[in-house]
Amino acid sequence: MGKTILVGDIGSTKSSWWFNAPASQELSLGGYNPLVHSPASGIKLFEDLHSKTSETRFSEIWFYGAGVIDHRVSNEVKKQIQSLFPESLIHVASDLVGAAVAACGNDKGTVAILGTGSHAAVWDGHKMVRQANSLGYILGDEGGGCDIGKALLQSYFYHEMPAVIMKEMEDRLPDGRVGFLNNLQASPAPNQYLADFARVAVLFQEHEWIENLVASRFKLFVKRHLVPLSPGEVVHIVGSIGCIFARLIKHELEESGLKAGLFIKDPAHRLFERHLAHE
Repeated sequence: MGKTILVGDIGSTKSSWWFNAPASQELSLGGYNPLVHSPASGIKLFEDLHSKTSETRFSEIWFYGAGVIDHRVSNEVKKQIQSLFPESLIHVASDLVGAAVAACGNDKGTVAILGTGSHAAVWDGHKMVRQANSLGYILGDEGGGCDIGKALLQSYFYHEMPAVIMKEMEDRLPDGRVGFLNNLQASPAPNQYLADFARVAVLFQEHEWIENLVASRFKLFVKRHLVPLSPGEVVHIVGSIGCIFARLIKHELEESGLKAGLFIKDPAHRLFERHLAHE
């Protein structure tokens, strides 16, 4: 009998978990980014996970998460998981590694994450050999949901957007500028709070003004994060924003002599299947 394993893809906004007990099952829970959220947020996520899977003993757990930027963060996350799953062998890696494994497996390739945040890397089939400089949601994450949300908010408060989109933003900001700033400062997950406004871009995704705004953010992503990596011709796209605006990212890639490969909205199941195949 094969091992019982648990594989999770954890973003800032949400997390997807797959396990075999004995049939394949999926869990959708909250997100966790240790660079943005408090340790208590991580403990809450893992307590929820333990509660939902309390009758299952996992031989191994794979955690692929946003914000896992070095060994210090990785070890801290591992300790949090181990405290609730003491009998399991825990593996912790970044969401960028997860995206590469999901898209490329043991093959070489280039992967771009366009979800709440953004990132990119070149994968040699076993490890990342080059990756973009990530500056996080305050200074970077070009093309991600948070970045698009910020661009919409700037255009709203500077009165630079069409009336129909202005009305939608107004409905979402009933307390005006002061209320928005207070909510942002008080938010336990400011990147997620900002990214929520990207829903307006999704709602009006066929509007020419929105297309131009999103395309401009994708253009910066390609210029700053992909082109400096000297990637292969094909770039796989992982994440909801990249999939929703697939046509726009395809165009921006082609403008730089690249082309889109796979589009993977949620890599969790592909990761689970790859690990399951090895057991």
